[in-house]
Amino acid sequence: MTRPGPRWWPLASSLVVFLASLLAGLRAGLRWTQGHLVYSLDDAYIHMAMAKNLARSGVWGCTPFHFSSSSSSPLWTLGLGVAYSAFGVHDATPLVINVAFAVATLVVSDRALIRFGASPFLRAAALVGLVLAFPLAGMVLMGMEHVLHLLLTIAFAALAVATAGGSEVQGQRRRTLGLCVLAALLAASRYEGCFLVGLVCLVFLARRQLVRAVAILASALAPLAVLGALSVARGSFWLPNSLMLKAAGRSASLLSALLNPFGSDDLEFLRNDRAMPVLLALGLLAAVAQWLWRRELRRAQLLLPVLLAAMIVAHGHWVFSSEFWVYRYDGYLVGFGIFAVAVVLTDLPPRLRGRSVVPVALLAALVAVVADVPEGLLPAAEVAGMRNTYLEHYQTAQFVRRYYPGAVVVVNDLGAVTYYTENRILDLVGLGDVEPLRMMRGGGYDRSQVRSWTAAYRPTLAIVQLGWSLVGPLIPGEWIKVAEVEVPPDFQRVGFFAVDPAESWRLRASVAQHFAPLAPTLGYRLKLRRAERVDQLASEAHASEP
Repeated sequence: MTRPGPRWWPLASSLVVFLASLLAGLRAGLRWTQGHLVYSLDDAYIHMAMAKNLARSGVWGCTPFHFSSSSSSPLWTLGLGVAYSAFGVHDATPLVINVAFAVATLVVSDRALIRFGASPFLRAAALVGLVLAFPLAGMVLMGMEHVLHLLLTIAFAALAVATAGGSEVQGQRRRTLGLCVLAALLAASRYEGCFLVGLVCLVFLARRQLVRAVAILASALAPLAVLGALSVARGSFWLPNSLMLKAAGRSASLLSALLNPFGSDDLEFLRNDRAMPVLLALGLLAAVAQWLWRRELRRAQLLLPVLLAAMIVAHGHWVFSSEFWVYRYDGYLVGFGIFAVAVVLTDLPPRLRGRSVVPVALLAALVAVVADVPEGLLPAAEVAGMRNTYLEHYQTAQFVRRYYPGAVVVVNDLGAVTYYTENRILDLVGLGDVEPLRMMRGGGYDRSQVRSWTAAYRPTLAIVQLGWSLVGPLIPGEWIKVAEVEVPPDFQRVGFFAVDPAESWRLRASVAQHFAPLAPTLGYRLKLRRAERVDQLASEAHASEP
């Protein structure tokens, strides 16, 4: 077996760092989950549930009972569905696919850096920096689409700037076709991909390449238009429910969100993010410096930092990332930023060009500033997330599967419970059901509407995360709280409610039977209502019925 030569050692070194980090994270996580492969976010199971239903029932939805526009990454969900259809439904499928995408990201980035003239040491610094700053192993353990999104972002941007900067006629049609395919995949991987596609189209318009720009834009919008039309035809909205909730808010219209003026929210985004202000400033400064030095607008060393800065502004203004683990939404910008800066450093002023240590040192300093290097080496946040998902969501799903198969269940966090069961699940928040979202946007979503909406399905029980501020006001007064489970280490509270009063005693006993034996080893705290009090509440609820 031959050793990696000068061409391959930068890629090999980054693969070693990535795989070592991933294996360390997996090993630590499996110790907390009693050997079960569990992803660090419950959201991953929303995609997995949709893919399972697509493969088994042909239904695009969280449950096999109805359509639901619950995925903001249709490409990831569709890919999982194809894999489940071909190889069966397995918990490890998202992990295996993400590892493949992670390797592909490093390979594509390395090949692009070679084309742009990066030295082996600069390539190694960029690829290892990407592993640490993204962070690659942590994103894999989330089991979601973010690695795919970064892969397509780098591939599309690299091909776009190479095409925009080239003057040769030969191969232009093939490059345009490649850009159209990548644009469609990028937009379908996450809707934020439309930012980069739109910016690239503006670059081609500036070069008076109208046909190419229109073709690329149409290719990106085509899959989203098909999904949107299908969603509207099924009684939902043009955009996925998650985007309607995050971008448009509880009462704002989508149009008002799109036309929202720049202001304090944009500054707040930059103030609360570790990497974005640094990368935004570097993008602008690098673009200005390149223009003043080279006076050439078509160079990759100028176009990439311009794209980076514009993407950060667009992302911060329209995406409105959640404050919880914000880096999973912004990570593609950090990874792309490392790549873009590495390309800029391939073209330093003459007095620094012969010193190969200078660009490597500059890139290493950037990684140290924007990245949480210990987290990149050992994804501790994702390990903690694996533990939390196992204790809270996985165990709740197993409870429903064991004690209430076939029952209608109301929840406010629907990932694992929809993936591991075949129950009809009603979602209070509106990701899995469109009715709450409609009522929210009408401005009148409260417990009375929850009561009237869920009553038609005759739910048996409700399992809700009591720490969510929006959940408490939505719980109807006649739902009988029979138990509360506090989940370590932060002891988040999960409430068990008998929606059907006749189930109150049985539900209390089932919670005790499932969680009490786990408490000594896993650290749960159980709070059970006294049996006589539960029976009294049930009798009162029955007596109050009309």
